[in-house]
Amino acid sequence: MQHNFHNTQSIMGLRVLAVWLLVLASASASALPEPERILVLQSFRNAMPVNSDFFAGIREGLELPIDVPVEIDSEDLDLSRINDEKYVRKLVEIYALKYRTSPPNLIIATHTSAVRLLLLHRNNLFPGVPIVFCAAELSPQEIAQLPPDVTGVTSKGDFAGTLQLISRLHPDLRQIAVILGGSDLDKARELDVSTALRPFQNRFEIIWLRGLPLSELVETTRILPPHTATLYVVQFGDRNGVSYVPRKVVQAVAEHASGPVYGLWDTLMGTGIVGGRLISIEQQGVMAGKIARRILLGEDPASIPVVRMEQNQAVVDARQLQRWNIDEQLLPTGSRILNRDPSIWEQYRSAILIVIGLIAFQALWIAALLRNRQRLQRTQISLNEQHDRRVRAEELARRLRARIGVADKQNTLGALAGRIAHEINQPLIAIQNYAQAAQRYISTDSTKAGKLAELLAEMEGEADRAGTIIRKIRELLTTGQIDAVPVDLDLVLKEVLAVMKPEADACGCHIDYRVTASAPVVLADALHIQLVVVNLLRNAMEATASDPQGKGRSVVLTLGATTGRRVQVSVADSGPGVPAEEVEDIFESLYSTKTTGMGIGLATCRTIIEAHGGRIGCSANPAGGAIFQFVLPMAETGE
Repeated sequence: MQHNFHNTQSIMGLRVLAVWLLVLASASASALPEPERILVLQSFRNAMPVNSDFFAGIREGLELPIDVPVEIDSEDLDLSRINDEKYVRKLVEIYALKYRTSPPNLIIATHTSAVRLLLLHRNNLFPGVPIVFCAAELSPQEIAQLPPDVTGVTSKGDFAGTLQLISRLHPDLRQIAVILGGSDLDKARELDVSTALRPFQNRFEIIWLRGLPLSELVETTRILPPHTATLYVVQFGDRNGVSYVPRKVVQAVAEHASGPVYGLWDTLMGTGIVGGRLISIEQQGVMAGKIARRILLGEDPASIPVVRMEQNQAVVDARQLQRWNIDEQLLPTGSRILNRDPSIWEQYRSAILIVIGLIAFQALWIAALLRNRQRLQRTQISLNEQHDRRVRAEELARRLRARIGVADKQNTLGALAGRIAHEINQPLIAIQNYAQAAQRYISTDSTKAGKLAELLAEMEGEADRAGTIIRKIRELLTTGQIDAVPVDLDLVLKEVLAVMKPEADACGCHIDYRVTASAPVVLADALHIQLVVVNLLRNAMEATASDPQGKGRSVVLTLGATTGRRVQVSVADSGPGVPAEEVEDIFESLYSTKTTGMGIGLATCRTIIEAHGGRIGCSANPAGGAIFQFVLPMAETGE
């Protein structure tokens, strides 16, 4: 029994505690202040970007203390699309029913349409509720007739200021196109725009674009004449009753317009307009929020005067200034430039400071290293100088050895040429003497003259010619001098062909002669040039004879002109060619790729050509084989 008694006491204690907790909770709840209920009436539908700007500004301006709870409701009246009497009457009925039992403590109305509707039907909707408005374009008479508990912020499109800005930024302007919609809300601004345009009518041609459908409006602005700017006032609808979102209208126009487009509202920035004297929608909301805050904190609305905002700041888009080549220097003082590319310092200030610090640290570190380096340099300078002297001495010795080698080869070639000339001269003299004796013998007996006399005469002439060749080669190798006279190189080569034809026919080789230069005249020793060409042709025929693929045995002799008044002679064969590693050596004395060669022919050819102020070389034939060519300067011709 005692145990049950204690249980009963515990249960009773818990029930008493629960009752006290409920009482305390109820008292605490009743102690919390009722939230201040604010109703925001937006003139436009929710899709309008302007609504978001109004609402953001209002929230920023309220800034109520933490101990003042606030509930904010919003209604979008959509009066820019539908504003007939039947629609307005239905709105009034719905809102009167909706807020009958829980009316707001304060109403904030945005833009003129919502303000006028609220003032007209206030007694049926929210009797006695204070009203704060913003962005309302009210006349002085309307402001003077406002009830004591109605105040706010008015706005006015700065048409004149924007037109002056357009004129300032475009000194060569000739026309201004004005876009104005066809709805009642749009037409309400026509009088203000016309008044603002009046001072400019003598300076510019005014082109009115009233109530045009969007496609027609875009096409019209696209083909506007040069030196035309467009002022977008507003277009909520067109003449056919089609409704638009103003931001989308101006975006389509600005994208295709032939000239710059200006506006009146900051919500249009970023759509492609240059700018204008713009009404700041968010700033209107901020100021309305601040007035609402004063009223909610107990200030009498009648003591708060209406704020008139008629002077708007010049705001421009830097990207559009660049697009239309507008000079920033023409902007009025205090203009606000949006979307300007930040400077390097603004973008990378932290990184730049870090880099500067690193550079300073590195500079100090490098300075310390340089001191140590200077000590090392002092000890290395003498070693470097000694090394340089040794390198220069070795280079000089190498050059001297090369020169001695060349001189030895030249001396050897000269001595060998002298010995060959001496040895050949003896039999040539004997041949000449025998030929002369035979002619004298034949002259004493006329019956034996005939063909034998002719052959002996040719024998004597060839012996003389051979002697002349040997003499000239010897003089060239010993003195380096030639007997140069103007010669027709074409005739010289044709004489060589006549001499070489029997030899070519005998070995079954065809010499193809091609001329691409007209009557080239060079200053040369014809006999020497013939000797070079004969040597090259003979080498080419020998190379062609060793063709392993059995191609047609043909040698191409070409005479052509090059740049700089120079003549080129080339001999191309289809033989095995010259290995690339031997091209530089084949013109050296005593160097030969043939087992039976002495290495004298091409070396002599180079000596002859260089004595004439020319050059000789060898290259691969793209068709197979080798091409030997030499270049001679043309003779100077007088006028």
